[in-house]
Amino acid sequence: MHKGPIAAIIISIIAIVGIYFFTDIKENKDVTTLETVDAPIDNDQISAFKATLVEDDRVKVQSLYDDAIKNKNPQAVEDLIAFYEDKEQFNFAAFYHTLMAETSPSSKNWELAGDRQLSVSANEGYNEAFNTTLYEEALASYQEAINLDTGNLELQVKLGSAIVDRSPQPMQGITLLLGVIEKDSMHLNGNLALGKFGIISGQYDKAVIRLEKVLSLQPENTEALFLAGEAYSSLGNTDKAVACLSKCKELVENEELKKEIDAYLQQLL
Repeated sequence: MHKGPIAAIIISIIAIVGIYFFTDIKENKDVTTLETVDAPIDNDQISAFKATLVEDDRVKVQSLYDDAIKNKNPQAVEDLIAFYEDKEQFNFAAFYHTLMAETSPSSKNWELAGDRQLSVSANEGYNEAFNTTLYEEALASYQEAINLDTGNLELQVKLGSAIVDRSPQPMQGITLLLGVIEKDSMHLNGNLALGKFGIISGQYDKAVIRLEKVLSLQPENTEALFLAGEAYSSLGNTDKAVACLSKCKELVENEELKKEIDAYLQQLL
């Protein structure tokens, strides 16, 4: 197969697939144990934003913050998060999910904190330094969730995937994911993550093995179908690539993604 003409299309599709399959971002115009999380304090960006508020809002948010920090009041933390969401400052709202989990510690609350922090930290519309802070909070939040629910393999997949995606030490995440597969060789999300990262690292033969396991469990998993199509394409198996991508195109609902997949298919056929 001649790869040159479709290189730009592949990049374009991977970008769109990242949006529709791998993230859940709200819009706004060797494995080491991660450090535990301390209750967050206001940082410079949050303080700067508060300084722009009208006096009533400034007094309100400061009162909520003080109540949350001093009294460990879960309702105050919920209201603090809601305040920033109402202002469409979803990055600040995600930041305070750590405080919610500290105030009402549970594996679910720590997982929610990690989910929101990881999702929002990928939004390039926000400040890069603050996004880095949120990403680090997300990793620590997932680790706290795992500490409270050590047998939860889904949590380990979330942490491992987050590390591989953006950490400078991706092998820590791969080790976590492989550990999940050792415990459950047919773990759906574990195999899906390893399939995705197999493609990113150019190990297409290994990616196919992982993704075929996913498809044996969920034949209509659109993410696995797309990724399998890319892996088979890169291995030169055009028939298999076309079959996976065609099925993916039939199943996805987003029209823009359908168009991108169709353009990819036209280059393969």
